[in-house]
Amino acid sequence: MLNKGTPISKPAPSALPALLVIGACIILAGMDVTAKYLAALGVPVLMVVWGRYFFHTVVTFIVYVAAKRSLSFLHSRRPKLQLIRAGALFIATSCFYVAITKMQLADAAAIQFLAPVLVTAFSGLFLGERVGFRRWSAVAVAFAGVIVVAQPGSGAIGVWGLLPLVTAMLLAIYLILTRMVRIGENPDATIFYTTAVGAVVLSTAVMSDWQALNDFQWGLMLLMGSAGALGHFLLVRAFHEAEASVLAPFTYSQVVGAIIWGYIVFGDVPSPWTFLGTSMIMGSGIYVWYREMTISGRAS
Repeated sequence: MLNKGTPISKPAPSALPALLVIGACIILAGMDVTAKYLAALGVPVLMVVWGRYFFHTVVTFIVYVAAKRSLSFLHSRRPKLQLIRAGALFIATSCFYVAITKMQLADAAAIQFLAPVLVTAFSGLFLGERVGFRRWSAVAVAFAGVIVVAQPGSGAIGVWGLLPLVTAMLLAIYLILTRMVRIGENPDATIFYTTAVGAVVLSTAVMSDWQALNDFQWGLMLLMGSAGALGHFLLVRAFHEAEASVLAPFTYSQVVGAIIWGYIVFGDVPSPWTFLGTSMIMGSGIYVWYREMTISGRAS
């Protein structure tokens, strides 16, 4: 029995949500590289975005029907919030995919990574989560690391550079809503409606830009959609288990994924600046997690 004034301990946070975010970001970086590759093969951007959403939705639908043998995942208790959340991701994806056809992938990705900083700010403002000075400092170091990664040869400042900025704002909204929607909502519905709305809209709009694809291009479209389904499944699970402000710095691991996939697909060799910036990004994320573990350990 607790005496008056005895602090109630809280369980130490698990490393699993952070690991889920890191895995998701590496997978999603691969999805973005595939999208850029498809555009380089001459596939219209609208078709690329459609393929990403359509196959993501189809894969998710098939997996859920096979696993649950019911359509319960179609029922949402918070449809309006789901609609806004899906719309934010849909517009963010469209802006980013147009951007990477006009500028270097590394530059666009670096600007996009303003999103975790905005998540930290929004989580304190809208979710009531406590964001202390040390966590703010760690996020700031991570953001500085993103700037370091983008520095060599960066030509992002310009009209097209506004698109990743819009992407960053909308991704921050999407991540915050992912955290908010968990209250009273079926996580399966959250995962399914992530792309279902965009898939419906795009299936009509894509007809204006439709062109015949070969088997290889269709295979890449399916791969891209499947990667999106898996990546967002991991993200939703992670944000259902931990605070958005704690997980936000770990989303910077997508920079690492972009480096890895960029080397594999395009043969891009990272510069010393890239390694320095990546170290700053990963170090800040690990520090945030370590800080939370230390605080929880003192409270228990």
